[in-house]
Amino acid sequence: MPRLGAVGRRWRDGPSLPRAARAGRSGNAGRRGPIADRRRGAAAAHRAFARTRGPNACGRARRPHYEAGVRLLVLARHDLGGAWCHLSTVLRQQGVVDARVVTFAHDPATGWPVDIADVFDGGQELEHLLLDADAYHLVDLLPGDVTLFDGVVGRRCAQGRVQVSLQLDARPSAAVAREVEQLAGQHGWPVVSTRPNTVPSAEFIAPFIPVWRAQWQPVCAGTRDRTRNGERIVIASCDGRLRDEARLETLVDRAEAAASRLADVRVEVLEGRPHPLVLQRQRRSHLALHGDDGIGRASLESLAQGVATVAELSAADHEAWTRLAGAPPPVIAPHDLEAVIAELPYVAEDPARRRWAEAAASPRRWIDRSRAWWRSGSSRRAA
Repeated sequence: MPRLGAVGRRWRDGPSLPRAARAGRSGNAGRRGPIADRRRGAAAAHRAFARTRGPNACGRARRPHYEAGVRLLVLARHDLGGAWCHLSTVLRQQGVVDARVVTFAHDPATGWPVDIADVFDGGQELEHLLLDADAYHLVDLLPGDVTLFDGVVGRRCAQGRVQVSLQLDARPSAAVAREVEQLAGQHGWPVVSTRPNTVPSAEFIAPFIPVWRAQWQPVCAGTRDRTRNGERIVIASCDGRLRDEARLETLVDRAEAAASRLADVRVEVLEGRPHPLVLQRQRRSHLALHGDDGIGRASLESLAQGVATVAELSAADHEAWTRLAGAPPPVIAPHDLEAVIAELPYVAEDPARRRWAEAAASPRRWIDRSRAWWRSGSSRRAA
């Protein structure tokens, strides 16, 4: 018979052996007793485990009492700029909620990591999170859009067994906006939008940006004086192809035409590059072009880095951002692009842009809203 390892000896003879297993052992049998006694003891131990802690046990199984806060599962169509990747880390560190992020349209080449490991476990971890979550936060999704595991998300939301909150990053169509309004009014779900004037009942909050980290801070004073290249750089970036971004492509064409008349201005276009690389290149640029409808995440990031930013704003969006930050947004209108490039200063950082971005995208807003939304959730035992 093969010799049992240390773990086997502890289970058979250690102090943690159940009483039924100890009773099944012969009184004269020691550590090296007869084989029959060893088998009877192991069988009794197995029966005792099945009665008290097995899947068919009667009553609650005895296990360590680990208390966890509200289990939040974020279901996002896109995690733009890793906003929820960073926010979930902050919420877990501060003990607000136990947040996990699932991104459906996740591109590892350009995006930030997600909380579900890329392993072939048959979806067991994801199914566990969907079934055991106390709260769902849906980003650019509705409960009916998540059809995983026979629509468990839609069923739990309809039955009121889970807290639900909705977030809009992209401007929804009229039909989606009406459905969001209907669901929010029917169930009392909070709705938040990272863009102004999307849904009437939505609260406007700027995207979460960890402005305290180095990638989102301006270049240190005096750094540009040490660079060998004296070029002034105009940068534009997009997640896909530039030809698919008509508004941004128009700005790039105009910038290249203006730069062709100047010897020290260069236009740099980044297509489908990783977000950390875009942030690194953008920090050292002098002018950032953004073709979003209004001020988006990319515009806020360049402003936080102190870089001059070109963005198109409607009157309603301008008023909404002014109310949020307490000051008008310091962005450059697209019709002034050529004049700005001709007079582009070599030292690009402006502390005023940084201060405005910190006021508009204050991380404290998201933390306070998270406490308000999910503080009433009952504490549950950790799995």
